[in-house]
Amino acid sequence: MHDNYCNNESNPSKETCCTKKPIELYVFIDPLCRNCWDFSASFKKFILEYGHYFSATFIPVSGYYTTKKLLEKNFNSLSFVWEKTARRSDILCDQDIWLDNKELYPYYSAIAIKAAELQGRHAGLNYLKKLQEYYFLMNKDITEKEVLIECAKEINIDVKEFIDDLNGPLSIKAFQCDLKITKEMLITEIPSVVFFSENIEEEGLKINGFESYQTYVKILQLMSKEKLTKRNLPDLLDYIKVNPFVTVNELCDVYEQSIQQIELYLKKMMLLRKVKKVIQNDTEFYQYIH
Repeated sequence: MHDNYCNNESNPSKETCCTKKPIELYVFIDPLCRNCWDFSASFKKFILEYGHYFSATFIPVSGYYTTKKLLEKNFNSLSFVWEKTARRSDILCDQDIWLDNKELYPYYSAIAIKAAELQGRHAGLNYLKKLQEYYFLMNKDITEKEVLIECAKEINIDVKEFIDDLNGPLSIKAFQCDLKITKEMLITEIPSVVFFSENIEEEGLKINGFESYQTYVKILQLMSKEKLTKRNLPDLLDYIKVNPFVTVNELCDVYEQSIQQIELYLKKMMLLRKVKKVIQNDTEFYQYIH
């Protein structure tokens, strides 16, 4: 089933999505969905502890959350988004029209993710993280071209190449391919994760919605058919270094420590001037001081 998604023809990326790791994950998210933002912390822990067993391809289903919320549709179906995007297929293919067409909100952000991803899977993931920070923490309009370019500058990718790809057909085609994959895999909730083993004859296992961390571990164990070896988490300060905005709750979830333990650690780091507190939208975040 999943081998169809590992060729360059169906996924117009500059790097192949095939991998030698035994498990392939397809992670379906909406950059504008708060639940997906919360899910990212749990998935970061999953990658840190078990990422040596799998590779992950992120599929931005932009518009699912916003469209459903605005139209008060049933959250158990993505059919409206598929049909709406299909009707706009001709517009999406005509880049000169959609670049200045606000009616296409919020697809622009998803297309920008694909433009970043053309510089590599890691670049695409970093861009997604930065886009969510701009949206949830800074109240930025991530459908504005200037904001999207600023995000590219922040993660130090080739900005000129990003702009060229943002204005080119490959990013749009990649986004349309993602929507096709979403429909073919019968994704009904966001976020969702589909697990595939290296045996292409086996069916994938799908987790619809945001489940507990142990659920993902159990599925990985089942798919890998071997005893999993968990990697040690990085030092807490190293984690903060590579995650620009972290909350106490996120650190508690990732490191499985109490609020009191995490707060005590952060106070020590603040006294040592290695960490600072930042307040955004009435929420406390902590940042590493470079």
